[in-house]
Amino acid sequence: MAGNSDRMLYVGTEDGLYLAEPDGREYKSRPLALQGKGALRSPVLIDRDHPRRLYAATSRGGMQRSEDCGQSWREINNGILYKETWCVVQHPTTSELCVGTGPSSVFKSADGGDSWTDCERLRDLPETIDWTFPRPPHVSHVKGLALRPDDPMVILGAIEEGWIVRSQDGGKSWQNIKEGVEFDAHSVAVMMDNPAVVIATSGQGVYKSNNGGDSFVESSQGLDCRYMAQLVCHPARPKILFSAAAAVPPPFWRRAEGAASAFFRSEDQGESWRRLSGGLPDHFKAAPRATAGDPEEADAFFVGMTDGTIWLSDDGGESFRQIIGGLPSVFSIRVAYQ
Repeated sequence: MAGNSDRMLYVGTEDGLYLAEPDGREYKSRPLALQGKGALRSPVLIDRDHPRRLYAATSRGGMQRSEDCGQSWREINNGILYKETWCVVQHPTTSELCVGTGPSSVFKSADGGDSWTDCERLRDLPETIDWTFPRPPHVSHVKGLALRPDDPMVILGAIEEGWIVRSQDGGKSWQNIKEGVEFDAHSVAVMMDNPAVVIATSGQGVYKSNNGGDSFVESSQGLDCRYMAQLVCHPARPKILFSAAAAVPPPFWRRAEGAASAFFRSEDQGESWRRLSGGLPDHFKAAPRATAGDPEEADAFFVGMTDGTIWLSDDGGESFRQIIGGLPSVFSIRVAYQ
């Protein structure tokens, strides 16, 4: 097990990337890069073949790549039509990259981001006429992507707002999956112990598929907050899931009681959920935008909040403590080791 003193956090905020490093029981953070490029809504991606290479999806500057652990960056948007990038993932065996954008599109790269191929048939789906987003100009985006480790041809996407999309031929053709799943999709995840199990988070709770995404059923038992962040699933303990949620959607976070957020843990891969309270305030006005796990420590969970705080549990969610404050609104967290 790696020591906590070697752990660092790449924190994506509403204005660029920050680096946080341990300082006793808390962490010290500093701006690292990409200020002025907009929000980093997806965790910085560490290349599986080149650990000093990072990828960042920014809301204003499109895809960015660093070859020196985030010290310097350059734009890599050759073939990407839209610089409003929302998410980036990498296949664990082929190393192929996939990026989701707004307007809702997916782009793939087989050369580390030097060039991108447009999966243009996604925009031809008849259901796109229904896709939308609450804020003007009401244009949807691909908020989350997931890849099947056992089948590089399968790509799953969460459309905010437009249900779940899936390609089974590497992005050449697509289907919009609506059966049993919420219209306002936030993230999608393939379970590591059984790729036929797909779990989606949404603005109305959690939805689970046991048939590879053909259909879903609601899986929100125990969730008394339903505006969900992403899932955290550790490969060493694939039945245990962690997430966080606000009680109300963003337009209501400005109310006096705020988002009224909570953190949750599931021990049966999303069939039921338990609210966590150890070390947390009785009332959370801020909303959770980022959740993360630690690749080296299965019991470590992180949550980043709209008020610029980050909370950590080292014991599987039984107790939390604030480790960072004063950041811009936190949108993503990636745990790494020096």
